Parts: sequence; structure tokens; C-alpha cells
Amino acid sequence: ASTIKNTGKVEFKDLSFDIYFGPHHRYYFSPFDSEEHPDLNFRLYQKKEHYLGWMDLNPVQPEEDEEVPTPGDLAPGEEFRLNYILLVDTQVNDLLNKIYRLLNIKPEKASIFFKDFDGDQLEVIVRDAISSSIFFRSFLKDPFKLEIVLPNGAYFVRANFFPAACEEFLVVEEEEENTCILKNPSHGKVKVKIRNSKGEFIPGKVTFIGLDPTKTPYFKPEDPIKSGRKWETFKNSCYPSEEGLEVKVPVGTYLVSASRGPEYSVDQKAIEILKGKKVELVFQIDKVVKTKNLVCIDPHMHTLNSDARVSIAERIKSVVAEGVDAAVASDHNFISDYHPLLKKLGLEKYLAVVPGNEVTTKGVIHYNSYPLELKKEEEHNGAINPLAEEVTPLFEASRRKDPQAILQVNHPRDGDIGYFNNYQLDEESASFALPYFDTSFDVLEVMNGPYFYSNNRLSIEDWFHLLNRGYYFPIVGSSDSHSIDKQEPGYSRTYVFYKGGKGDNLDWSALIQAIKKGRSFATNGPLVDFKINNLYTSGDTFTEMRGEVNVSLKVQSAPWISIDEVCLVLNGERKIVFPVKFNQESILKFSEEVGLRLKKDSYIAVEVIGDKSLYPVLQKIAMNGDFEEAALPYALTNPVFVDVDGNGKFDPPWPEQIKLNSDIPEWEISTQRDY
Repeated sequence: ASTIKNTGKVEFKDLSFDIYFGPHHRYYFSPFDSEEHPDLNFRLYQKKEHYLGWMDLNPVQPEEDEEVPTPGDLAPGEEFRLNYILLVDTQVNDLLNKIYRLLNIKPEKASIFFKDFDGDQLEVIVRDAISSSIFFRSFLKDPFKLEIVLPNGAYFVRANFFPAACEEFLVVEEEEENTCILKNPSHGKVKVKIRNSKGEFIPGKVTFIGLDPTKTPYFKPEDPIKSGRKWETFKNSCYPSEEGLEVKVPVGTYLVSASRGPEYSVDQKAIEILKGKKVELVFQIDKVVKTKNLVCIDPHMHTLNSDARVSIAERIKSVVAEGVDAAVASDHNFISDYHPLLKKLGLEKYLAVVPGNEVTTKGVIHYNSYPLELKKEEEHNGAINPLAEEVTPLFEASRRKDPQAILQVNHPRDGDIGYFNNYQLDEESASFALPYFDTSFDVLEVMNGPYFYSNNRLSIEDWFHLLNRGYYFPIVGSSDSHSIDKQEPGYSRTYVFYKGGKGDNLDWSALIQAIKKGRSFATNGPLVDFKINNLYTSGDTFTEMRGEVNVSLKVQSAPWISIDEVCLVLNGERKIVFPVKFNQESILKFSEEVGLRLKKDSYIAVEVIGDKSLYPVLQKIAMNGDFEEAALPYALTNPVFVDVDGNGKFDPPWPEQIKLNSDIPEWEISTQRDY
């Protein structure tokens, strides 16, 4: 029991109060449903050698009041009381029986049998047939039979045999046998290799998608009981080595795709897997887009060292398979180092890595700092203390610790982890913000994940507004990947104009300077070649007092990436829109030169849009046909600044600075993420 009491003389308004329960574990189940099971407000956590049951005995707020804080208003002398129970046991049924007894529920025994399973681990999930709430979930080793207790009702029982999945219906009644049999289907084997047209090894990705009625396979994820973290609940890709990779899949028909990011072609094969048979597939993909003097970096991704679902080794393999040249290890408030495992995997010639940190302070900001020095003798390998009520102390701490590092503001419009939301930066024109809004960061992440709409669209418009006011923060694109399939790393990514070595020979100092200058563009696929007067490109400033400039544009992409529209953006306005008429199967999708007459100082950027989904390389698909549910091609360049009045600098069209004002009306912040 915990009590909060207002001992003062002033009423508390909108007070939020709860008890923090941190079992350092993400693998749990809860049958709670506000409509069907409002009394079953408990969670059960499976640990390595025991189970935890966390019961919430407090009144459940009505669904329409879920956004209202608890307790809300608290008058002087008034108190608010919370009640919980924490139960511990080595046997899951003993723990469940205790919980149901406290809830005055008499459960029944149910037996689940597993047939033809020869693996070392499976997962079983029991869902209520009406509400889909989970009444049981567990990772099991070498099981034959599982006995559990369940209240009377109808359930769907699923076994993830890895890679097969099987589901059966179970009705639990008093004085009945209450049995269910889950049979692992027959399997065949597939050996996959990826080569180019010269027969050379390509370190890419092979993805299996079931063709109806065959289900898509679910390859074994990281064990959440062992890791104590989240786990991949959808996993259907693998990464063949030079010798190839043999995988076991259930009998059936599949669409199998091989890819290596947006610079490469895609090879697809429809196959049938027969019982006990082995198929060998050799895929051919080639690099089809020229990227001379370009290096692509994904500066924002996560592993099991923070809140992701994948190990460092799996993260490295997935990043290499997506054709990313450089990656930043950016776990939350923790400095990870990919390099030892990169060398152990023998992939250092394909990928350069550097330690970083996503400084994470909820309700204030998320930002990346990189490259960093990993200090094993310090807490969290040398990450700064993220506890602060304002942004400035955090920025200052990062600068003191690693003066050479970039400060990259992440997902600025993403709910209460979005910096611009938390400081209420004016969405219409960036004219005002709350006090202590700090603009001393270096770059701005406007593409977080593969989508250019929703929160990212707001961030892009913010960026135009800031440029119009004379604040130049070069943009970057990042994946913020916490998983792999359906959260593929490298989408989005940042292409940087860079002349130098790659892999272990990459010059990080030169790359960081180019990013800070904005000699780059953000993209989830299209590659943009953008020059003014055949000399100046993204990040450059030059003087042209006549105002006459010639813009050269080229857009390339692999055949599987569509390009439908190219826009010239002048001072934040999409002034010229070119429809794309080139053959979509060609690599060069767009080429144009256009002369402009500028009457005042201007910045010019290029935006590219396609209207065909990036599926199946990116597995987020619009099931309902709505484009806002699918990942569509998009790219945006950093600007070229043109000084027309001859004073040697760019004079922004809106010279007024951001006004810091504490009297801004409160707004409603969306906390919904794109994925």
C-alpha cells in the first residue's frame, strides 16, 4: 500500500502518481481487458528460475478517462491510496492459483500436448477467443506436455515451433478433460546463397514470405527469458554467409527474396518445399546504382543493450545486409561498441561502426551524441547522466565529455519524447517556443524510420520554418531500428558526400565534418544528384548578385524503387514540381536542368517522392490500401544557400528569431509512433 497526501494549503492540479515496478524483464502476459476482463488486472513475468505476479488492486479508470491523470486534483488534507500485491513462486501454476484465489476465481486444469517437435525451444501463447487478451505465455525447452490453469472460457492456443506456427481452439469447462494437441508440421530444407552476376559473394538478406495458405515462417528470436529484454515477434529473414546458409522451413509455397538495400537489384523466386526434401537457391543481385564519392550512414539504431529486440551480432549482420556503409551504436543512455563483434564476424570490410549514445530524458528530449569514447571503467561505459529538467545542461555535459561529437536531435515531433513538442515550438512558422528552448545542437533527424508523413512530415516542415528564420541544422535520416523485419535498419539513411576509404578505413573525422556541414541527403531509397551552376551542392553557400542560377537534377534508384515526383523547394515552398516520365525499370529515373531567376537570398533543396510501396524489401505493407500504412520512396536534400544581395551571407526570409514565451497555451501531444 502507498499513500500520497496533500499536506499543504494549495490544491494539486492534474497530479499523476503511480508505483514504479521494474522487474528488469519484458516477457510477461496479462489477461486484463477493460471490457471483457476488467477484474483480471495482473501481470505474470517469466524469469530464469522463477515467476513474478504483479497484481493491481486499484479501481480501473473508464476507457474514456484513460488520459486523465491519477489521482488528478488533490485538495489540502486529501489523500490518495494505491494497493498492489507482488507474488513470487518457482512454479507457474502455483502462482496462478494464488492470483485466482485472491480474485475469487476457481480455474480449471488444461493440458496442452506437443507432437513431432524436435527442436530445443518453443513458445506457447493462450489467448481469450473474444478479447484476444493473453491468459498464458511461456518459452519452453524440450516440452512434450504442458499443464496450466485457466478460468472457464474459450481460447486459441498457439505454439511457435520456430519456424512453424500452429494454432488450435480450446474450450475450458468444469469437470472436462480440457485438452489441446498442437502438431509441428512437416519440414523441408533450403540452402540459400547470394551472388552477383560475376559469381562473387554478396552479403545480403534473404526473406521468406508464405503464399496463402502457407504461413510466413517465424525464425527463432533471441530468448527473452535469457536476455530479460524484448524479443522479435516477427522474424522471417536470414543472412547467408559466403558458403551459404541452410534453413528449415515448413512444407508449403513461399516467395523468397534476396536484396541488399537501395543500391542493389532484387531477386525473387517462388518455391515449393516438400517434406524431407532439400532445395538449393542461388540468388543473383547486382549493384545497379552508382554511388561514387558517397557513403551511407544510419546514425540511430538500438540493440539489447537498451530497449531493442536484437543482439549486437544480429544488428551488425542486418545492417551489412541492407548495404549500409557506416553505423552508429546509439543505445539509450548507454555506450555500446559494435567493433569487437564486427571483427569476429569478419564483416569489417563492409561496415564501419562507431560508439554513440541516445541521451534519453522523457518529457524533455532524445538526442544522439557521436562519435564517443567508450570508457568501460565508468557507469554505462561513459554515458552522461541524463537526469535534467531542461535541455541546456544535457547539451553542455555532452560537449564537455566529447567536444568533437555531433549532437543530433531525434524524432522532434514524436509525442512526449519529441523535443519540439515538449518545448511547444510553433508548428505554423517556428515563431515561438517555451523558455530554455536551446538551439545549440548540430543536426536534426527529420526522417525517423522509412515514412515521410505523420511525425516526420511535421519535422520536415519545422526544418523549413527554421531555415526561413536563419537556423541551419543539416538534416539526417535514420532507421531508429529496434528490431529487424518490419523495422529494417537503413530505412531511412543519410548519404554523405565523402571521398575516402570505407569499412575499417573510413575517416570518421572527415565524415562527421561533412555531416555537420550538410553535405548530404536523407532517403529511404532514391539517390539524388543535385548541383547548382555545376559547382555547388548541399551545404554550400555562394554569391550570385544577378540571381541567375542553373539547377542540375538527377535521381537514380534500383528498379524496385519507384520515383513519381521531383520538387524544387525554394525558401520552404515547393515551387516547381516535375512529374517523372522515365521508365520505372531504368536506373536513371529523372534528369533535368532548370534555370531560375532569384530576386532575393534563397535556399534551394530537392524533394523526391514515389507512390509504389517498398515492399517486400521493407515489410511494412498497407493491408487496407491506404498509402499511409506503407513505406513509400522519399528523399530530401540539404539546401544550397544563394547570396543574391552580395553581402557574403544568406539572409533568411523571416529575420525574426524564435521568441521564448512561457505563456503559450497548452496543446495536446500525440504519443502515437509510426511503428
